[in-house]
Amino acid sequence: MEALRALDLSPEAEKLYLELLQHPVEHPQPQYVDELVALGLVELSNDGVVVRPPRLALDALAEQHARRAALVRESGEVLTELWRAASGKHDHLELLPTYDAVQSVIDSVQTDAQHHVRAMTMGTIMAPREIQIVTGLFDALKRGVRYDVIYGAHVLQDAAALHMAQQCIDAGEQARVFPRVPLNLTLVDHRWALVAARSAEARPEFVAMVVHESALLEGLEGIFDALWRIAVPITNTTELNDVEAGPSLESKRLLTYLSAGLTDESIAREVGVSERTIARRIGRLQEALGAQTRFQLGVQASRQGWL
Repeated sequence: MEALRALDLSPEAEKLYLELLQHPVEHPQPQYVDELVALGLVELSNDGVVVRPPRLALDALAEQHARRAALVRESGEVLTELWRAASGKHDHLELLPTYDAVQSVIDSVQTDAQHHVRAMTMGTIMAPREIQIVTGLFDALKRGVRYDVIYGAHVLQDAAALHMAQQCIDAGEQARVFPRVPLNLTLVDHRWALVAARSAEARPEFVAMVVHESALLEGLEGIFDALWRIAVPITNTTELNDVEAGPSLESKRLLTYLSAGLTDESIAREVGVSERTIARRIGRLQEALGAQTRFQLGVQASRQGWL
């Protein structure tokens, strides 16, 4: 039972408890009984192991965890105030001085997110390491967390990176690509954000921070939303360099005809193919640029410099 696993019971103690709920167990192993006693799920009497009413036991346990959680939050506030006083930091900013500190925050995103994660990535800014899917991403998607991710053009220039992006799409991620992503940004619900950037100089400067609820956080959300609207969707059929490589001469000619207002029939006569072929080519262009209509196709083609 997943609910019992959340109590950190061993599989053996969990099995014992489920058995005890249905009938007495003769000579249960003491170490597993001790686990159940520690959580208040059972008690020992002259008659052996007695199961306490489950709801009563678990309500008491939940209250105990709630008190501990409140104490942890209170401690966090007190310690944060001490840290800010000592370092002169702003209330809504926490600077992260090392790559390891950034990685720790990245790893916490998937477990902390409750509803929605929005992210954009210009590629790794961490110390050189193998590209990999963020730990816990698939679990968060299964939990119902929505992920909207804007990738930089690098994802269309690296077969391994594109493959991993498409694995995430298969799992439920919504993904788009934008040629010039300015920084790495992860927005967690509407509560906090991780911002990280690295200059491209010979001695690159690394800057990373956590931004809590503030006008700055709202501004970062606005930047993401603006880029999301003009970014091009990535699908399972997106191929390397679909957007960055630009249109072929044939596609550019087709886009020119469409922008001039020619019908499929007229374009087919000009090109010397059937209307069905023209419709298929237009469909492929719409898919490549993430356009639902021909009007959107023209807008996206213009934004990408294809016209």
